[in-house]
Amino acid sequence: MNKRLLLFKRLRPALWLILLLPVMAIAETDWSEELTAIQQLQADGNVVQAVIDLEALHSQNPTAARLKLELAVLYLQLNQPDTAERYLADVLTDPDLPVRVRINTQVLLIQAQEAQTVSDYQFSSYLELSAGQTDQANSGYAQVGGQGQLLLPKTVFYSTRQSYTVRPLIQMTALSRHYPGRTDSPWLGRLEGGFSVRNPNAIVQLTLGLQHDDTLDGWLGRVAFAQSMGAFRVRLAHDQFWHDQGLESDSRAALSAAVGTRSRASLFWESEHRRLDANATTTTDHDLGVGISSDFAAWETEFNLVQSLTRDQLGLENRIIWQLAPDWRLRLRVDLTDLTETDPLSYAASISLRWTP
Repeated sequence: MNKRLLLFKRLRPALWLILLLPVMAIAETDWSEELTAIQQLQADGNVVQAVIDLEALHSQNPTAARLKLELAVLYLQLNQPDTAERYLADVLTDPDLPVRVRINTQVLLIQAQEAQTVSDYQFSSYLELSAGQTDQANSGYAQVGGQGQLLLPKTVFYSTRQSYTVRPLIQMTALSRHYPGRTDSPWLGRLEGGFSVRNPNAIVQLTLGLQHDDTLDGWLGRVAFAQSMGAFRVRLAHDQFWHDQGLESDSRAALSAAVGTRSRASLFWESEHRRLDANATTTTDHDLGVGISSDFAAWETEFNLVQSLTRDQLGLENRIIWQLAPDWRLRLRVDLTDLTETDPLSYAASISLRWTP
């Protein structure tokens, strides 16, 4: 699915028009000025109004292939490939269509059909095996976990200048951990439902579900927001867990910027809050960090320097991910909790193997 989306984004519809239109034998029309004004609306980002005006122009000139192709491109920009597919198929019914235009229109039709499949039901999942160790006695563990996510068909809404895609989702998560030197085996199960709202530059995701583990049961709420602003990205996330002993919440805010072609530098803030009604205790931790991440052909790296504002500790987080095969990823993580304390050294290390079918 991701490969198709990436391919579709790279083959931008406007480039196809550059190939299609110059070789079409288009007679002089009396709507060239109207079309120029519509193209200016598109260039200004007012795609919805451009579609409205172009539909009106097309209704007056229903046989003009040029207008049908322009409409197909606009509907693809509005994330409505089913309508774009209808116009492209209509263009292909013309028996006198030049050969090159026919071929390029067929290729664009394939892209619209592939984008349309993204609108249907989709299921994705992964299974992960991991093992780790911390500086505590008998802390070595082995863990198995996995997640499945079902995306339901999307709905597209329009404002004056943008389209918004709303997509419901259902997500299931489970994991179990085993400590060889201990008798306890923690486990967790989670079922969530919600939706995501996306426009070309931002996405908001909200879910609500139930979480059960070996000690706590309760409701889990999540909200996440991400937006791209040129070279910068903003990410906000908040998780709230209402369980039978109190509540726990995790919050994160991050700002990142591109550094070169493969790396991003980030500044982030994290907060954890716990309130246990059973013994009337409340704890809050705040962390501030800077980091850099890089994405190579088969490697991903991330290094974060984290300052605990609550415990006055300086930590280092190191993550290396290697893509062994298209469906397999190996991750090595080593965290140094407090660089100021070297005797004893406070650390946590783990290695994970993830399979994404």
